[in-house]
Amino acid sequence: MPKYTGYISVPHSTYAEWETATNGNGFDVDGSFGCQCWDLVSLFWYNVGFPTGYPLITASSAYTMWTLRNQNVSYNGTTYFDIIYNLADVKKGDVMVFNYTSQNPYGHVGFATRDYAGWSGGYEFPILSENNGGTPDPSGGAYTNIHGYDTRLFLGAFRYKAWHVIPPTPTFTHTRFPWFILTNKLNNKRNGNML
Repeated sequence: MPKYTGYISVPHSTYAEWETATNGNGFDVDGSFGCQCWDLVSLFWYNVGFPTGYPLITASSAYTMWTLRNQNVSYNGTTYFDIIYNLADVKKGDVMVFNYTSQNPYGHVGFATRDYAGWSGGYEFPILSENNGGTPDPSGGAYTNIHGYDTRLFLGAFRYKAWHVIPPTPTFTHTRFPWFILTNKLNNKRNGNML
């Protein structure tokens, strides 16, 4: 279980590929406070096309990326994320943002490991994130792992568009064969007329 410092390239063509590449590893992109939940999410934003330092937050608080959501969905004219407001609409791979509590004044962020629709496991919904139950990082926080998080604290989510592309519906055009031309030719040939 290695730890990586700084921004690196990580496979992410699908959520499954991202989960496989990150789960169990530590990521400290900014070199501050060890492996924090924001570090994993910032690494993802970097890998999809944002510069370092995204998603934007204030006061080192993960929940503020939701407050600043409109600045965190696009960069340089390209919109990478859709904003999801309802917990029931969360899909596998969505980056979920959770509010702060008196015990955790920073909130939390992580990736949904499944669709929320059909979830019957109570409030502790499974997410992939750092700094919550993984291998402890001596610099602070904890390595990436899958764990439950309280959905009562859900603020919203970011859906990476490339993971949720709906293929276009094929369109079929029916061309009408000009049967009357063939019929006329056959009739003329049968009647001994040349065309």
